[in-house]
Amino acid sequence: MGTETEARTPSGSSTRLTELVDFFRTRPRLKKFAIAGPPYGVLVAFFALPLLAMLVISFQEGQINGPWTLSNYTDFLGSATYLTVVWRTFLVTVQVTVLVTVVGYTLAYSIVRFSRRTTLLLLLVILPFWTSYIIRMYAWINILQSGGVLDSTLQLVGLPAVGLLYTQPAVMIGFTYVWLPLAVLPFYASLTNMDADLIEAAKDLGAGPIKTFFTVTLPMTKNGVITGVILVFIPTFGSFITPRLLGGTNNIMIGMVIENQFKSAFNWPFGAAIGIVISAVVVALLVAGARSGGNLFGGGERDRS
Repeated sequence: MGTETEARTPSGSSTRLTELVDFFRTRPRLKKFAIAGPPYGVLVAFFALPLLAMLVISFQEGQINGPWTLSNYTDFLGSATYLTVVWRTFLVTVQVTVLVTVVGYTLAYSIVRFSRRTTLLLLLVILPFWTSYIIRMYAWINILQSGGVLDSTLQLVGLPAVGLLYTQPAVMIGFTYVWLPLAVLPFYASLTNMDADLIEAAKDLGAGPIKTFFTVTLPMTKNGVITGVILVFIPTFGSFITPRLLGGTNNIMIGMVIENQFKSAFNWPFGAAIGIVISAVVVALLVAGARSGGNLFGGGERDRS
């Protein structure tokens, strides 16, 4: 009898949990703060405050706590050398983004339309993420270097060696390999959400495969395409590991310049100023992508109004 009574009596932890729930239930504002506070705190601590610190440092001369100056910005924006590096970075980024978009969209379209083992194929697409970024880049060094795997394979079939390492094509191959999964996933999501009956309706109305693709499929998956483009363009623009390992000193990108200011030149204010300018460019691209219909969370293709 005593045991049955104890089983029906709420335990101490259960009682405290009930009191805690009742406490927040009667205080809706405090409940919202308790739920949303930690994520916002993480964003402030690890994103807003470091960015603010970088902004402050960018207006100091030579070193942290140096005199205030605008020379870091004027030196960067007034230098033809740095602007040339920015322009070269932009061209490489556009080329990589176009290449990854075409390859990624084709792959995602093939998975959605022509394959039944979609789960297995998507698993293979994200499989490279299981390996460290640096290890994958060193693997590509072994493949692309003179006398490496690629040259040995070409010589086996009677073709001359190419020795792609430390060239721009090597950088583009590395970027394409790294960012392809990031592009395939939003492309796949947008193609999956698209109503396949619209394609059949276009064919019934006499449209061929190419016209159906450009008038139905591509417009209906616009949000996924823009999201994939943003996910590829932004990290490529600021990347420094891939161009350093695969491009050498002949393919300098702006990310390498920023890294050099912090690790070799020890001119943190100048590196911070370059980083602020590049961050402003990235924010502008994000705003432009959002206004163009990009949806980082997918699912926008259902809206056909």
